[in-house]
Amino acid sequence: AGVLVLDQLGKIVEYNAAVTNWLGVGLIGRLWHGYLDTVATATEIRGEWLLPSGQIISVSETKLDKALGKIILLMDVTEQRTLTAQLSQHQRLRSMGEMAASLAHQVRTPLAAGLLYASQLTDAKLSDDKKQEMARKIVARLRHLESLVTDMLQYAKGGESGSSLIPVEDLMQQVVSVVEERIKTSASRLQLTPIGERLMVQGDLAALTTAVQNLIINAIDVVKEGAMIQFFAQSDAHWVKLVVADAGPGIPLSLQDKVFEPFFTRRAQGTGLGLAVTRAVAHAHHGKITLSSEEGKGAVFTIWLPKQEDRS
Repeated sequence: AGVLVLDQLGKIVEYNAAVTNWLGVGLIGRLWHGYLDTVATATEIRGEWLLPSGQIISVSETKLDKALGKIILLMDVTEQRTLTAQLSQHQRLRSMGEMAASLAHQVRTPLAAGLLYASQLTDAKLSDDKKQEMARKIVARLRHLESLVTDMLQYAKGGESGSSLIPVEDLMQQVVSVVEERIKTSASRLQLTPIGERLMVQGDLAALTTAVQNLIINAIDVVKEGAMIQFFAQSDAHWVKLVVADAGPGIPLSLQDKVFEPFFTRRAQGTGLGLAVTRAVAHAHHGKITLSSEEGKGAVFTIWLPKQEDRS
């Protein structure tokens, strides 16, 4: 544990060796308030901070007599958080096992339809137009199967968290390019708001792209055709927020916690894993996802990611 002693003005007057290992030297006389902001990033858990080394520390304080100031206690909780992440993955795998029967049914349905359409292609009496229609239906069922498999694998992995510094503008452009075809085919409109500053996050570009892509595709599927979707980024001192908002039917309050559960879906062609994957990716990147929605007034999903300094 690291221990710091503050005087009545909030300045550091004493600290032990563990503090030096985490926060460096030359702390005597510094104001403690706001200092952590310069050397660490706040996590989604209140009172916990992520250091550049990857360690996570818990910070608590005890007030002494007014004339003596405070004692600040720092605890390394990296191992506990690692174990929590492992437990979370075990729970995901367990939930997949429990839902195996449901998943088998979801796979069987598009597979059976695809086999039926394929068998009809051998009919010599079929016109060329009918054959092309059958071929399109087969491709659609195969894409559904591919989506199921992709979501299953991504959910089982619990998202990926790399160490690359990613400009948020690049991430947003990547997402736009990935969903462009789906936007066109659904006659939807994606309104992208430019960023007024250079924002950086740390992680895996492919995983984050998938996470945001799922939100946009989900909005299209809910509205079906002609969806109006807003996609923009915001930031504060600690977080970069990626926001996807739609003008769809909204989500009832009673279902807002359930939509992130694996295999929960109200759509016949849905996998029930898209939002669960997005939440897993956000958590893997030391972030979170929030939902704000009212019935009849659309839904706003926000992915929160720790803000990083631009080192370029």
